[in-house]
Amino acid sequence: MRLAAIDLGTNTALLLIAEVADGRLQPRYEAERFVRLGEGLERTGTISLAALERLHRTLESYRDALRAHAVEACIVAATSATREARNAQAVAEVVREVLGVELEVISGDEEARWSLAGALAAPGLPEGPCLAVDIGGGSTELVAGTRRPDGTVAITFARSLPLGTVRLTERCFSGMPPPPEAVAEAQRQIREALAAITPPSAPVLVGVAGTCVSLAALEARRFPLRAPIALTRAAVAAWRDRLLQMPTEAVRALWPELLAGRADVLPMGALLLHEVMVWGGWKVCHVSPFGLRHGLILRHLARR
Repeated sequence: MRLAAIDLGTNTALLLIAEVADGRLQPRYEAERFVRLGEGLERTGTISLAALERLHRTLESYRDALRAHAVEACIVAATSATREARNAQAVAEVVREVLGVELEVISGDEEARWSLAGALAAPGLPEGPCLAVDIGGGSTELVAGTRRPDGTVAITFARSLPLGTVRLTERCFSGMPPPPEAVAEAQRQIREALAAITPPSAPVLVGVAGTCVSLAALEARRFPLRAPIALTRAAVAAWRDRLLQMPTEAVRALWPELLAGRADVLPMGALLLHEVMVWGGWKVCHVSPFGLRHGLILRHLARR
């Protein structure tokens, strides 16, 4: 069976086409486009016309890929930016017009649960209880649990924090590199939000999606990721300090293919990931090549 999932986030639109057999996913085609649905959202409360046009063009490209791979069913889900936007229906209309399917705007809890399930479906991750961190453009998802033999997860802790790379960059940084006082303010806001939460008992930290994958790729000099990467806290701190001292164009030049639509927000992502690692006492983040889009396919299978 060939299934597809599209994850419409605050910064990216991610496509996965996978072959499914015996409950296991074998990715066949993946794509990433930077649609930046959350651009200006905190200020205006709406998704802009320009962002909707970027989404329309991206979905047209994805429609061609779905047809070329003879996909049987496609799940399209939207997260933080669309959850918050007053004009979320405009996103649903674009999805319906281009792909002919209904958009699902998933809750923060659903996003956390299926991000964890998707991440843990990747072979090679440590066994046992873990906490997954998914640093998105609009929010950061923290979810702890254990993977069951059937691929579902037993959740023991879940929090969705309104701390995302696009949101915090627009709020705190007026330019790159930011002045020390702007970095200190961003750090204060992150620490304040995390201080209100007691870290769960989870010996393993798993990193999911854009920020974590980009930092792991930069550290390992390998992309796309085909297997988990162990990213140390010291390495994250080094990238944080380096990226926060660079203009956006210099960040992009580190790896244009990888960072084309993320160069301006990756410094904030590195700051966020380091603060999460300090908060929970983790010295290593095991970055998974799988994520929410893999979890959406697993959820589809579980509901059949």
